[in-house]
Amino acid sequence: MLRGLLLNGLLCLSLSGVLVARQSATGVTSKPWEKLLGSWKQVLGDEPTKLKIEPEGGGVKISFDCKQDGACTSNITTNYDGKRSKYSDSAVWEASFRKTGDRTMQEDGYSSGKPDARDTWQLSPDGNTLTIMSQVISRPESKKSTSVYDRSGGPTSSDDPFIGFWKRNWNKSDVRITTFALKGDVLTLTDSDGVTTERNCDGKDHPEALDTTVMYSCRLTGPYSYEAVFKKNEKVTFSLTRKISEDGKKMVITRKNAEGKTMPQWTFEKVQ
Repeated sequence: MLRGLLLNGLLCLSLSGVLVARQSATGVTSKPWEKLLGSWKQVLGDEPTKLKIEPEGGGVKISFDCKQDGACTSNITTNYDGKRSKYSDSAVWEASFRKTGDRTMQEDGYSSGKPDARDTWQLSPDGNTLTIMSQVISRPESKKSTSVYDRSGGPTSSDDPFIGFWKRNWNKSDVRITTFALKGDVLTLTDSDGVTTERNCDGKDHPEALDTTVMYSCRLTGPYSYEAVFKKNEKVTFSLTRKISEDGKKMVITRKNAEGKTMPQWTFEKVQ
């Protein structure tokens, strides 16, 4: 689950590296990236998405960021045995899951084989609320964050109470704020977990600070539109475009996986 939060931080880091002031039709110098700077709160978008946990062989398939039509961004299959499994959409991310009680389990995430994240999953006594506490253990400054989900249909199992479909409860989950700033010509981002990342976006490939086996590039594609591409072993693993509204109050991120399939959008509102 934390993988989604980590990607949120990584994917939010696209900006034109030239950061050059442009001349408007009125002759007034403008800086398009300035609409990005400040703090943004992730909000419920136009299409609610779900987390799905379904029986698969002798274990379960966990699917993330699922649309109403059933399409999901990624999935992973586990037997709750503590062994690593690969995500369907990534050559970088793996995770292991193990039950720690009747209604609790631990998820350990790995990036390029190195421990990166730890999540604790907790079901309510009635089995209708799922609370996930997440932390990036590879970054000592990271803070824990909590996401709350309500049961929303799907299959059920007396043997595994985690099975079912789950919809995020935005009112009960921690508010996720992402803050952008400039440090010279470098963009900095501080996510709600307290982790700050720097990004040099000059349109060229650069190694990812959190995982140097991953390369990124980003560029300006319009006055309020930006594109970022991420690669591993010279192959595109995913890409995104960000579009900011003309009034600077809304930002929508559209992502595509390695196959070019569009994932559910992420929506943000400017709060500062």
